[in-house]
Amino acid sequence: MAELHELSQDRRLRNHFNIDKRRRTSRHIQPDPHFHSYYEFYYLIDGACRFFVLDTMYTLASGDLLICAPGEYHRNSYYGSQMHDRFTVYFDSYRITEELVPYLGFLPDAPGGRRQYHIPEHLQEDFLDLQNYMLHQYQLDSPEGEFSLVHLLPVYLMFIHQNAQPAAMENQQTNQTEQALQAAAQYIASHFSDAITLDQVSRLAGFSPTYFSRRFKDFAGISFSSYLTHIRLREAASMLRGTELPISEISQSCGFSGANYFGDVFRLAYGISPREYRRKEEVEQKERPLFRTAGGIRSLSPFRSG
Repeated sequence: MAELHELSQDRRLRNHFNIDKRRRTSRHIQPDPHFHSYYEFYYLIDGACRFFVLDTMYTLASGDLLICAPGEYHRNSYYGSQMHDRFTVYFDSYRITEELVPYLGFLPDAPGGRRQYHIPEHLQEDFLDLQNYMLHQYQLDSPEGEFSLVHLLPVYLMFIHQNAQPAAMENQQTNQTEQALQAAAQYIASHFSDAITLDQVSRLAGFSPTYFSRRFKDFAGISFSSYLTHIRLREAASMLRGTELPISEISQSCGFSGANYFGDVFRLAYGISPREYRRKEEVEQKERPLFRTAGGIRSLSPFRSG
């Protein structure tokens, strides 16, 4: 599990927000497969990119927007000979007000939401201008810039709500091997509580265990065992936030062989024990009353109960 970890907010967010603009070449490799407890909005200005998010591969072209919800493992790669320019906006649920929630049905963790969108060509310049202005205000690192961003993020989200169109989903997997690998990832994501084995999943995909292991890591960016562990940990973290179930019961229901092993891998991924994680979330939910659940434990998003 050491190859996959939670990316701390301290490493990326300032006042629960960040925005950056980067140029990548096709040789760029994402250094750390990761997940994090905040949203990531990735807008491709020019070039071509592929994103593996949670259990699905997405192909992005210029003008496409991809959204990663909190807790979703993701990894991207670039292809083609051209340069690749992108904007990325990051924020957590502290930045979402009660007034905004009705307009956020496009988020992937909202009922009926999607992960990939396209900004119509005639609006792309306006969208870029808005992001450039947000970046300028963020780089000021001043009270004035922060005041502006408090108001600009809702404008950004409302622009997406009003104008973004669902992206075409066809041709996401280029060959039968990728189709089989994605089907395997989706099987793991929906059967994580079972005693899943490499032999079982590789057989379902129609490959030998050795070939499947190599191709799955190429496809998803992490090994079969790390991916399975992440899916189980993601559900366990959700249950720690959203229920009062004993940790041993959560461990068992998420497919772990024992509570001690669960505690070890949870600490490797999140940096703290399951008990410490639950206590931290209980303290933080008091600062986010909008996201309290019926059980009194807040969610990482306004839509997920856990």
